[in-house]
Amino acid sequence: MVLKSEDVNYLVYRYLKESGFLHSSYIFQFESQIHKNDNEIPSVEPGSLIRVLQKGLQYMDVETHLNEDGTARLCTAPFSLVGKHVCTLVADSAGGVAAAAPNGRGSSVAAVRQNDASPSRQQQQQQRPDELAAAATAAAHGGHTLVHDTGATAKEGPKKVAKTRDTTSNAQSPAVAAPAAAVAVASAVVAAAAVDDDDESMDVDVPDTERDSQQRTVSETGSRPAVAPASAVAGGRKTRQIERAQILRGHTSPVFMCAWNPTAGNVVATGSGDGTARIWDVSRAKSDAEYSVVLKHDALEGEARVDVTAIVWNAQGTMLATACFSGQLRVWTAAGEPKLTLKQTRQVPIIAVRWNHKGTLLLSACLDGSIALWDMQAGVLRHEYKGHTGSVLDVDWLDNSTFASCAADKSVVVWRDGSLAPVKTFTGHRSDVNTIKWHPGGKYLASASDDGSVKVWSMASDTPVQDFFGHAQQVYTVKWLPRPDKAIVASASFDGTVRVWDVQSGACLRVLSAHAEAVHCLAFSSDGRYLASGSFDKNVRIWSIKDGTLFKTYTADDGIHDVQWAAKGRVAVAIDNCQVALFDPLNG
Repeated sequence: MVLKSEDVNYLVYRYLKESGFLHSSYIFQFESQIHKNDNEIPSVEPGSLIRVLQKGLQYMDVETHLNEDGTARLCTAPFSLVGKHVCTLVADSAGGVAAAAPNGRGSSVAAVRQNDASPSRQQQQQQRPDELAAAATAAAHGGHTLVHDTGATAKEGPKKVAKTRDTTSNAQSPAVAAPAAAVAVASAVVAAAAVDDDDESMDVDVPDTERDSQQRTVSETGSRPAVAPASAVAGGRKTRQIERAQILRGHTSPVFMCAWNPTAGNVVATGSGDGTARIWDVSRAKSDAEYSVVLKHDALEGEARVDVTAIVWNAQGTMLATACFSGQLRVWTAAGEPKLTLKQTRQVPIIAVRWNHKGTLLLSACLDGSIALWDMQAGVLRHEYKGHTGSVLDVDWLDNSTFASCAADKSVVVWRDGSLAPVKTFTGHRSDVNTIKWHPGGKYLASASDDGSVKVWSMASDTPVQDFFGHAQQVYTVKWLPRPDKAIVASASFDGTVRVWDVQSGACLRVLSAHAEAVHCLAFSSDGRYLASGSFDKNVRIWSIKDGTLFKTYTADDGIHDVQWAAKGRVAVAIDNCQVALFDPLNG
C-alpha cells in the first residue's frame, strides 16, 4: 500500500469541489499544485474521500470492539471521526454487562457469543448503524460540515432494503477474523450509507407545525427527518428518462457554468477550468469545438491554466462578461470578439459578475471582500466598495443603480451607485451567506446560508420577513419563481433536497427529494411551470411545480455543476466530464 500526498491532496480537492466549496477548491488547487499532476492522477468517482474515511472508521470501530479472545463487544456509544470514543456497553442475555478496560480492549464479564441470535441482540445490531451514521455526519467546523452527508443516508419511512457496496468485505482487519457480530455492524454502516440510485421518490410537504421537531431531529442525529415517499401522493408514477441530448465537446477540464444568450435562443456560453469560455451556436448541425468560439484567459505566471469563475450575458444579449481566478475581467461581443479588459487595482480572484438591467454598469465580487463597480461606457472603474470583512460570494442588482452583496462575514448589504456607504445591512445568518436573489418584482431579497436557512428580507424592515428552516445542511442556491405577482422561492441544499417556499404564508409548499447527493444548481422554466435541479449524483431532475411530481430525469456521465433553462424550453447542463449537454425536457 502506497499513500502519496499528491493522492490525498487530489481527494481533498475533489471533496471541496463536489461539496460546493468552489472558492475553497480553487485556492486549494493552486496552493497544492495538483493541477500539474493531472496526467498522473486517474479519474476517481465522486465521494471517494468520504468512502475512504468511512472505510477507515469501520476498521477502527471493528478493531476497537474486539476482545482479546476474538469475541465482539457491542456498545451504544457513537463512533465518530473526531473525539475520543468511550464505550457504553450493553447487557448480554444473561443480565451481565461487558466491561471495558481503560484502553478499551478489556475482556467482558459475560462473554458475548458470536452466534447469539436473540431478539434483543438483533435489535441492538439494527440500532447501532444508525447511531454510527449520525455521529459521522454531526462534526462541523466554522459552519462547514467536515463529514458531509452527501445524500448517501438511506431514506427513512417505509422500510426497504438498501443496496450495499461490493467493498464491504474489506471493512474488517486483514489480520484478524472478525466475529459475525462485528462484521454485521461494519456491513450495516455501509448499507445505511448506501443509496438506491434508481429511487425517484419525492418527499411530501412538511407542515410548519412539524418544523421545530424536525430541526431537533437534525441537531440530535445529523440526518434528515423521515418523510413520506412521493408515491404516497403521486400515485407511484415513475418519471421518464431523457435519452436524447446534444453533447457539446471541446473543453478539456470540468465545465463549471453555462448561460443562454437572452435574445438568441440557440446561443449558449460556457466556462471551464481549462482557462477558456466558449460561445456555442447550437443551431448548427454539429456540436464539436469547430462550431464554438473560444475565449481564452491568461494563466498566472508559472501556471498552465486558470479557472473561469463567472460568465454572464447582459440583458440585451450583446455582450458577455467573463471572470477568472487570476482576477481577469473581460467583456466580449456576442460573436466572441474582445471588447474590454477591465484592470483591477489588485490581482484578486473574482467570484461573481453581474450586469445592471440597462447593461451600463457591471459588478464584480472578489475574495478579498471588495466589490468593484465598472462603468461600461467608459470602460473604467467607477467605485470600489469595501463594507464586508469576509469574501464576497455573490452580488445581485435590484434595478439600474441599487444592488445587494453577501459574504462569508454572515451579512447581506444593500448599496447604491453614487454612495460608498451601505444603504442597508441585514444580519441574522449564523454562517457564510452563499447567494442572494432579488424577487422579480423587487419587493423581496432572498439569501441562503451555510447555517441551513433561507431568509427573505424587505427594505422596509431590519429583520427577515420570513425565516425558512427545514434543510438539514448548507443551502447553496436560491431561485425565485419568475412571476412578479407571486412570492415563491426555491432553495437547494447539500442535504440532497430542494424546497419550495411561499413567502406570503410562510409555508413550505414542496419538499423535492430524489437526489442522492448535494444539489448545487436550480433553474425555473421561463413560464414557471417546471424546475430543474442538478447534483453530483450525475442527475438533472425536472420537477412539476403544480403538483411537485418528478417529471423527467436526465443522467449524465459525471457530476453536475450548473443547469440553465433557455427561454424556448431547452436545458443546458455543465458537467464535470468536460462536456455540456443540451436537451428539451418538454418535447424530448
